[in-house]
Amino acid sequence: MYPLLSNHIARYVTVSEQDLQSFFAALKKVNLRRNQYLLQEGTVCRHDHFVIKGGVRQYEVDDKGREKILHFGFEDWWITDRYSWLTGSPSIYNIQALEPTEVLQIEKDTLEQLFFSIPHLERYFHIVLQHAFAYWQGRILVLQKSATERYAHFRNLYGHLENRLSQQHIASYLGITRESLSRLRNQAAQPGS
Repeated sequence: MYPLLSNHIARYVTVSEQDLQSFFAALKKVNLRRNQYLLQEGTVCRHDHFVIKGGVRQYEVDDKGREKILHFGFEDWWITDRYSWLTGSPSIYNIQALEPTEVLQIEKDTLEQLFFSIPHLERYFHIVLQHAFAYWQGRILVLQKSATERYAHFRNLYGHLENRLSQQHIASYLGITRESLSRLRNQAAQPGS
């Protein structure tokens, strides 16, 4: 039914076809237009989302009105505001489609119920959370590095998606200006870089 998600699950755990179908039946497919929000600041995040087509950005707006992108989510990735999802507190983030996007979403309470009937599903999400935690630890370390090092890390992680992102979004993710990004791109394009 959802081959991309089936393959993602199969990378980590073995789930019977019957249990997989029970999980899929609990998912809701959501189509987003470019710039449409999946989550807006101030609302409680009640769903986890798996991107099956397209891409989203997760960002906050600082007190000066500047957007700061924390994370991108493209095909084959889970994305949510985990803190809001777990605590029930209003989100400080926005999750917005960068292009026409399709996600599968599952409500927190529904997922918790499925964990009782499908233990392998709970193991799968445990592994997904471990990967997310490792990503965020790495992200914190990278933000402490120079702009050149941050850009190199970005290219390593998202290089295959760079042409799908605007310069403004890349600069925001890196915590630099568009002008600095242009300079870094020019340096990276130089022979021997």
